[in-house]
Amino acid sequence: MVPPSMLFETRETLIDDRARGCWVSYQSHFLSADESDRWLRRLAAELPFVAEAPVIFGKAIPVRRRSCALGEPGVRYRYSGIERVAHPWPDGFASLVERVNRAADTRFNFALCNEYADGEVALGWHSDDEDDLVRDAPIASLSLGATRDFALRLGRSGAACATVSLAPGSLLVMGGATQRHYQHRVPVRKRCAQLRINLTFRQMITR
Repeated sequence: MVPPSMLFETRETLIDDRARGCWVSYQSHFLSADESDRWLRRLAAELPFVAEAPVIFGKAIPVRRRSCALGEPGVRYRYSGIERVAHPWPDGFASLVERVNRAADTRFNFALCNEYADGEVALGWHSDDEDDLVRDAPIASLSLGATRDFALRLGRSGAACATVSLAPGSLLVMGGATQRHYQHRVPVRKRCAQLRINLTFRQMITR
């Protein structure tokens, strides 16, 4: 386990947009290789993943990506015509959530879990700016399994302004007003045949 005092020593700044109040950081070794592998195998076997059919231009489009949600009782997330109600945190998961909380300096109550069976499963340009989210709260993305690229761009058009390969056990944090000014995506990586599970920890409004 990485001691709390080491959490910030390997942090890389990807975006430091002070004019807009946006920042993105990346830690390549947030979890050790053994921890990352153990969580990947356990979550792949235990989580209740279901297929997604996001609504695009008013029509539900089935995709290969599967997802589920974890979190505190009663917390739910609605996005692209999909609703994910949080399943309880898995046994032994609390210490991992607390480590992510410390790294992002916040208290998360929800995690959206996405399963990428291989490199053909991707995620297009978007922002996580739904009404269920606490405005400008950090979003922390924990990657397990296959390495996949993660790209960011300013606004809603144009080329990426930052790209990083998310290694297994890495943690990327998007903070401040990033979701209001930037979009992000996970592009196709055709030569990748390995499973990836990504957990994006969020602070949801509770009603």
